[in-house]
Amino acid sequence: MRDFESIYPTPLIKLNRLSKILNNEIYAKLEMLNPTGSHKDRESLQVLKSLKGNEVVIASTGNAAISLSALAMGESVRVHVFISKFIKKERLDLIKAFNPIIHAVDGNYADAVKISEEFAATNKIETANPGKNYNKIIGDSKVGEEIYEQIGDVDYIIVPTNNGTLLSGIWLGIKNKAKPHMVAAVAPKSKAMDSISGYHRFDQEELEKAIKESEGVIVEADDYEASKYALELTKDGIFCELASSASLAVVPKLGLKNKKIVVIITGNALKFIKSYSKNLKINK
Repeated sequence: MRDFESIYPTPLIKLNRLSKILNNEIYAKLEMLNPTGSHKDRESLQVLKSLKGNEVVIASTGNAAISLSALAMGESVRVHVFISKFIKKERLDLIKAFNPIIHAVDGNYADAVKISEEFAATNKIETANPGKNYNKIIGDSKVGEEIYEQIGDVDYIIVPTNNGTLLSGIWLGIKNKAKPHMVAAVAPKSKAMDSISGYHRFDQEELEKAIKESEGVIVEADDYEASKYALELTKDGIFCELASSASLAVVPKLGLKNKKIVVIITGNALKFIKSYSKNLKINK
């Protein structure tokens, strides 16, 4: 497996302007600066390093499939990607660019996960799905380790959350060094935050454990709020998916003041520029 470790750590920067607006010390961990533009590269690298065969199965809304397919190139690993047939074209086109075997499912993401697991079991292929491959959480634990190395202890870490894999991984990486409250920013009914829409919780057991151990909380963000803070982040030169800005959008809902808070910016908007441009208009 090729070594991408030299790209890490991703930057952690203070958002001075937003810190004043939100009355807290706000830092952004820029996971959008990973090789394929999302934190999913952390997970994909660990999955590929641990892979025993030369095939792997994944269901995805976009970023996970893009990441695994891209990083598997040149590794003689065949990637089977299961996606909803209703996936947006710009996401599908980017997945196709890395030449995986695509299986379009007549249903949503949850349906794609179910069918991909059946396919993996029938064909005896390893799966890289959340809840089925703990290596994804191990990969994400590096984010928690880096936060502590970069800034030391923090009061809160806010994570855009769908399956719970990233939040669980960050907690795994930091919990023996510091004790931040972990906050899951979720969007069960979103039409714009593709990466976290639905709040599926396939890593529910690990997610609940992390929230409980950290005395954390789960907070919802809507499309309008995410759009508002995506626009705010552009003023600091950060162009992220609305799913990422959800982490910032829940800060006012926590009722905090003078706390040190890290928000995780998970995905780069420039990968999906048509959706990004359209969704920013929600706020106008």
